[in-house]
Parts: sequence; structure tokens; C-alpha cells
Amino acid sequence: MAHQNKLMSMSEAVKEYVKDGSALYMGGFTQLQPYAAAHEIIRQKTEDLTLSTCVGLTLADQMIGAGVVKNLITAFVWNPVPLKAHCFSRSVIQGIPRTIGLEEYSVLALNLAFYAGAMGLPYVAAKTLLGTGFDSEKNPGGAKNRLRFEHSPFTGERVCLVPPIRHDLGIVQVQRCDAFGNAQAWGIMGETKYGLLSCDKIIICAEEIVETETIMRDPNRTLIPSFRVNAVVKEPWGAHPSSVAGFYDMDWRYYAYYGTKTSTEKDFEQYLDKWVLNVSGREQYLRLLGDRRVRSLIPEPFISEPVDYGRLTRHFPEDNDR
Repeated sequence: MAHQNKLMSMSEAVKEYVKDGSALYMGGFTQLQPYAAAHEIIRQKTEDLTLSTCVGLTLADQMIGAGVVKNLITAFVWNPVPLKAHCFSRSVIQGIPRTIGLEEYSVLALNLAFYAGAMGLPYVAAKTLLGTGFDSEKNPGGAKNRLRFEHSPFTGERVCLVPPIRHDLGIVQVQRCDAFGNAQAWGIMGETKYGLLSCDKIIICAEEIVETETIMRDPNRTLIPSFRVNAVVKEPWGAHPSSVAGFYDMDWRYYAYYGTKTSTEKDFEQYLDKWVLNVSGREQYLRLLGDRRVRSLIPEPFISEPVDYGRLTRHFPEDNDR
């Protein structure tokens, strides 16, 4: 698959790879969250997903409110304005539109769980969460998860064993990617690298598609190599209202708007109709957002200093050069 052109539309990628009942990882740590992909999943009426995301924010809230999520693995779900995530709250407290199964970890513990899943480890041992509400041995009413607390065979110290978490499919928005799936990202990354590596299949959504030569000129920014990627979608502004470093800022006004427009079940249904169900794709979504708002989110250029990697064209000296 490394040299296969994997470009397809968002609707094609979701139809091909997002299956009912899948364990789905949605990447992005405050930035790079794949909202366009989430909206297409909702439009295609995918069912019974186990949604796994370290930072849920309103992406998880929308998917829960739309009824596509059966189980949720996360550190938290909220509106970063900050406001309560209304759909998540209704689901947990009232079972609207359904009661979801909740598996909860701290941010660090979830990072370690994805790392264990990516590396094929049986667990990762750490001291994190000892003595907290996550420690079910000391607080039976605490968060529900699969953590274990054991004693080290070497020192006798009590440790937290973080289980591996693996996924059927992972989706993330990145700054750029080539047609083969070599995906590059920069800025705050959080757990995204190991979250994706814990997935059997991967969909990359990119702000722009570039030539492989561009990828080769800055290899340290490669988040995922092409041989791990199944589909590439060109989707500018696909992470809005979250940010994409160098492309657009976090849309705080939109998060505030979302909070007021989803406070009741009826309000959310109207929001979903306007911004998701009756929208054909990201171009129509941006028209709803408005050109003035779009322009206001574009940052001033702030270019990083280039470095010279050197192109290696000859690895061994000629005989007469010895």
C-alpha cells in the first residue's frame, strides 16, 4: 500500500472504513480534531461505535448527541469555553438519546494505554493515579476503567498497571499529506501519534495535499508513514472549530455559540439539522460559517527556521578516493 494513491472523498472513506460497532479513535489534542469526519459519520448513520478520544470536547459531544456512540473511552468531555458538554451530560444523567458505557482515565493514563496498544504490550506500569479516585481499590465508587493496582516483583512498590487500548480505525486531521499517506503535523500533539499507531486502519484528513518531495524535505514532522494509512482525504478546514497550527485558530466564539444552541435536546436537534444533517460537506459548512468569520481565524505567518538535512547521493567512496 506504500506506493498506492489513497486519495478519496470523505463520504467514500467513511463508507469504506467506518463500520457499525467499530472501536474508533478520533485524534487531535485540542487541535487537529477531525470534525468534518465526525459529521460525515453522523450523516451516514453509523451505529454503536466505541468512541475513543483523549480530549472529547464538542466533537465527542456531537457524536453522542447524534446517537452514534455506544461506548466512550476518554479523559473528559466538555466545551472548552468553558461550558458543560450538554449532550454528554444528558446521556450520562438521563440516558438521552441513549445511555453510553463510559471508560474513564486521566490524560496521562490514556496516553500510556494507547502506547501499550501501539507497542503490543500487555500493560504499562506507572505510579500515576495511585491514591486518586481512579484507584478502585481505595475508592470503589470511582471512575470505571480497566486499571489494575499490583506490587512490583522487584521492589515491592505498589504500581498502577495501565491496560493496552487498541482500535479498529483511527481518524485525524493534519496540516499536510501526500497522496500515498505520508502525513505531517506540527503544534500540540498530545496522544495522537500513539493513538493512531494503536489502530488497525487509519484515515488521514489533510488541509492540503503535497508532493512526496515536500514530505522528504522535513521528515521529522511525519506523524504517520504511508504504509500504515488506508485513506487520504483532502479536507480544508476539516478541524473547525478546533485549531490547526499555521492554518486557523481555535474558534472560541463558535464554541460559545454551540453551548447556547445545544442546551436542550430540542436545541441540539435544530443545531444538528443546520450544521450537520442538511450540510452536503465542508464547503457548505464554511458558507454557513461565513467568509468574514473564516478570514478572522487565519493567523499571521510565523515561519520556522529551515534546516539542512543533506541529500545523500553517494554512500561509499570511489576506489581512487581511498
